[in-house]
Amino acid sequence: MKKKINMIGTMLLVTVISTSLYTNVQAADTRQITDLTGAQVEIPDAEDIDKVMIVAPPLLSTYLSVVQDDTKLVGVHSMCISDMNEELLPMLLPDKDSIRTDFLSGFASNTEEILKMDPDIILVYGDAQKEGLENIDIPVVDFFIMDQQNESWSVKIDNLMREIFEKNEEDETLQKEWDETNKIVDTAISEIPEDEKKTGLMIMMNTGDSITVRGAGSYGDDWLKKSGLTNVAADVEGDGVEVTMEQIYEWNPDVIYVFRGAPAAGYINNKIDGQDWSMLDACKNGTVYDMPHGVFNWGAPNADSPLTLEWMVMKNYPDTVDENEFLSRCKDYYQTHYGITVTDEIVSKILNPVA
Repeated sequence: MKKKINMIGTMLLVTVISTSLYTNVQAADTRQITDLTGAQVEIPDAEDIDKVMIVAPPLLSTYLSVVQDDTKLVGVHSMCISDMNEELLPMLLPDKDSIRTDFLSGFASNTEEILKMDPDIILVYGDAQKEGLENIDIPVVDFFIMDQQNESWSVKIDNLMREIFEKNEEDETLQKEWDETNKIVDTAISEIPEDEKKTGLMIMMNTGDSITVRGAGSYGDDWLKKSGLTNVAADVEGDGVEVTMEQIYEWNPDVIYVFRGAPAAGYINNKIDGQDWSMLDACKNGTVYDMPHGVFNWGAPNADSPLTLEWMVMKNYPDTVDENEFLSRCKDYYQTHYGITVTDEIVSKILNPVA
């Protein structure tokens, strides 16, 4: 009887130890990260993340820069694709046809479809993009921050993306590229006399029926100021604020950037129905520019953003940035960050998307 008790005790001990080891193995398969809202999120180890869903459009560029692999993408917002330069689509998303976009209505997810797709992780920007994701047992990582600074957010999303996918190559971080850009831009702007500094305006959207602009505290405002311009819409608070032509006449900016809507040529050639742009200095001088489309629209912070600022300074103050050096940097940038080779022709199409 004594031997039997010992045997039972041994079996129980082995069971306890086995259970403990199993629990530890399971715990090692997940880890906790802090998203940009400060929330703690339990996510799989990078090697176990095989299905990625991206609801926030700009995040695809950072994902592709960090991971350089589209095969893990099961679903993205349709704008991720529509805002990518068509020359880059086959190079960066060769599996585009297998990536779903129909699980979203606006930014609201269809819960039933999400469960069918069974992603390992979902990437969003803000509470508005969590609709339909409230009661599912899938990690949702939020990249929302209040600070509307292009460098700050693009670097933070790069760092968090690297943490999620355990990509820690110090020589390829976005901050390294921003440091290079800031050095170039600071030198260029320091050479411009104060009385030669210009004013600028960034159009958020022009449908022909309404015009919205990027006012104080917006990402567009940050682009204008960092590129050496005074934002004429600085008295307007926020992004996408509707304004009248009369207000724009009063502002009369030296430079205009077009984020979305009617293209720059429509302003310069005064071909936008119901609007007269012929009296504005920027239109007379031909200094109206469409924001480039690389891996995403350069008007939004994304993995191409260090290039955006350098390009804008080159446009605002010609001859302060060497154009040939910039074009060469673009090619090196895409090779380093996305693993693709772009030609002079492709770079030209990135920088002149409408043409």
